[in-house]
Amino acid sequence: MEVFARDEAATAPAPVVLAPPPAAAHPEPPPAKTAAGEAPADKRDHGKHEAKKTLRVDQAKIDLLMNLIGELVVSKNSLPFLAKRAEEVHGSREMSREIKDQYAVIDRLAQEMQSAIMAVRMLPVSDVFDRFPRLVRDVARRLGKEVELTVSGGDTAADKTIIEALGDPLLHIVRNSLDHGVESAEERRAAGKPPVSELTMRAYQEADSVVIEVQDDGRGIDPARIRAAAIEKGVITAERGTAMTDVECVNLIFAPGFSTVSQVSDLSGRGVGMDVVRTTIEGFGGRVQVSSTPGKGALTRLTLPLSMAVTRIMIIEGAGGQYGVPMDMIVETVRIDKSRIHRVKQSETFILREQLVPLTRLADLLGEPALDKDYDAPEAVLVCRIDGRLVGVVIDDFRIGMDVVLKPLEGIVASSRGFSGTTLLGDGRVLLVLDLKELL
Repeated sequence: MEVFARDEAATAPAPVVLAPPPAAAHPEPPPAKTAAGEAPADKRDHGKHEAKKTLRVDQAKIDLLMNLIGELVVSKNSLPFLAKRAEEVHGSREMSREIKDQYAVIDRLAQEMQSAIMAVRMLPVSDVFDRFPRLVRDVARRLGKEVELTVSGGDTAADKTIIEALGDPLLHIVRNSLDHGVESAEERRAAGKPPVSELTMRAYQEADSVVIEVQDDGRGIDPARIRAAAIEKGVITAERGTAMTDVECVNLIFAPGFSTVSQVSDLSGRGVGMDVVRTTIEGFGGRVQVSSTPGKGALTRLTLPLSMAVTRIMIIEGAGGQYGVPMDMIVETVRIDKSRIHRVKQSETFILREQLVPLTRLADLLGEPALDKDYDAPEAVLVCRIDGRLVGVVIDDFRIGMDVVLKPLEGIVASSRGFSGTTLLGDGRVLLVLDLKELL
């Protein structure tokens, strides 16, 4: 019935505070005045006159600066095209080299400016984490469970917009963990576990992303139970359930309206919550992953972008054109021999590090005819993670990666399915950016 909160960063002993000495019975006389009639300056007061320089700025102005930096990123991407044109059209390798040198300088400055402005918008994750010790204590007391909460990485910074939106998703995750994952003290003793359950919330930066993890050492997620509940509620068919892997079954907890409980509580089990988590996180260009070992606990991992102004994409060729694919959807790129592609029923698959990965072709997804290629040439495959499962997308070729500003679809393409937006390339062409999750 108790809950303990611990911050891993606060492991040092508390400092000892000494009380000031008692005031003298007879106060000391004021310092003697100088010839000018002023008391001599006290060096200890010197810091009072050094006010910290701060400036309150409207968030809209910071957002405008971020948008301008995004436009600068797009503009600098035109320089490599100019360098290529200078060499091919005008035959000037020297001019091409000078343009490339200037591009390197502008690219570095643009990245530094972007980082500086991003730092202004950053808030520590502790702004969200600080509300959970009390929440966990109250919920654990209501459930009659003993929980020890460990928090780390609160000084990890993320974009203000993301920090402000993280509260509800983390609330759903923690409540589900306490309600469904963590066992009572009696259940834990019977299972040979310590009576006090451990709940961990941690944050850290990984490359260009912020990762937030919520982990418990409870009963975990039973794939068989999830599969049975999904079939019973009509979320999936029995045939589909039989073919699903344990990882795919675990990810069914994010399906809209899915729940394994028969009785609704005021904590969780209302059929809403985890689907909201995925929708919210993916709305920021992030992703949610859940892993679990039955009897040992579960881990929920949120991966969020550092910046929302600029998106990293890979330019690919396929279905008779060029398209962009967000880098956060791509696990890896591979080239495979056609002999490694096998047919299972009506679908193509291949084996990647002992894992069977289904294959689909971009031309089929977009309803375009495939280009004729040399039969012996290996296939270019984007390996993507969609809803926790790996999927291979066959394309014609890989091109380059670049930072772009993603614009929403407008005009005649506004209602097009399978595209998340458009961006402007350095040579002035408009590039459609694919939404592989919607296509698949």
